[in-house]
Amino acid sequence: MSNQSRYVPRLLVLAQVLLATQQLLAASAPAAPAPTTPPVPARESEPAQRAAALRDTGNQAMLEMRYVDALSSYQQSATLDPAYVGVLYSIARAHQMLGEFAEALSTLERFEHQATPETKAKVGQLDRLFAELRARVGSLQLSCNIPGARVLLRDKVIGITPLPPTRLAAGSATLELELDGFFPMRREIVIPAAGSLALELELHARSSSGLLIVHTVPSGARISVDGQRQGTSSPSVELALNAGAHRVNALREGYDEASVPVVLRAGSTRNLHLELERSVPITSRWWFWASAGVVIAGGVALSAALLTERRAENGTLTPGQIAAPLRF
Repeated sequence: MSNQSRYVPRLLVLAQVLLATQQLLAASAPAAPAPTTPPVPARESEPAQRAAALRDTGNQAMLEMRYVDALSSYQQSATLDPAYVGVLYSIARAHQMLGEFAEALSTLERFEHQATPETKAKVGQLDRLFAELRARVGSLQLSCNIPGARVLLRDKVIGITPLPPTRLAAGSATLELELDGFFPMRREIVIPAAGSLALELELHARSSSGLLIVHTVPSGARISVDGQRQGTSSPSVELALNAGAHRVNALREGYDEASVPVVLRAGSTRNLHLELERSVPITSRWWFWASAGVVIAGGVALSAALLTERRAENGTLTPGQIAAPLRF
């Protein structure tokens, strides 16, 4: 696909944003004052004028795909002139273009709540925009054994524990918990689109726990500690565990399982490197052919015994003594 064709959808979105903004400006423009109306003092009109100028600056930045600058201009405009509701729509669109879908959805909901029916009708396709944003947003709820820990998602602080249901962009992400005196916790999660995820996590104090970092070659092995599944090495996994003895297992399809004992000291960090060996087919193992040889040799001997003709033994009846056939 050419660069030009990739930009076409975004240009269409920008055109819609600018058209809606112009319509909102026209709809909110005051009528010409009657001759007897006293002029508005300059100091009262200055914030509104500056807000309008900032909206124009934001529109130009959107055209030039400078979405961060556009968002900043729109937000400043909203601060100067909070009565102008239409700028909320522009703020939501700027968030959308930046991939900040949760913020875009929340701002668009404010616009829907505050705008008049006439104003909402001018932007057009509001229901479609809501559907697009809701399909890209999920919810995360987090509980932890220690309150007050910082919660980071995609390297951004989103709150502290316990974390109430919080809207976030859907998709895979790295979740981190941080608190002084405790080992940090990191986990790979997936925020479900238009759904919710609830987690219960545990932080370990440095005074009674150690940090184990497990590396595997190749990566992608399932790591278990003391029989409990802990995660997947990609290429490593960090685990805060109680001080003492543990057994670590690593398993990956096509490789033999690795199992090693480890001992952690309180407050320490230990790196464990596990190199997995490829599984050998059973037919290539020496003991398989040794066992097979014994079985084959035994079968040959049995067959030979069954097929070898033997000399007849002398019986107890004299030949010619039976005159009639035997009946059973």
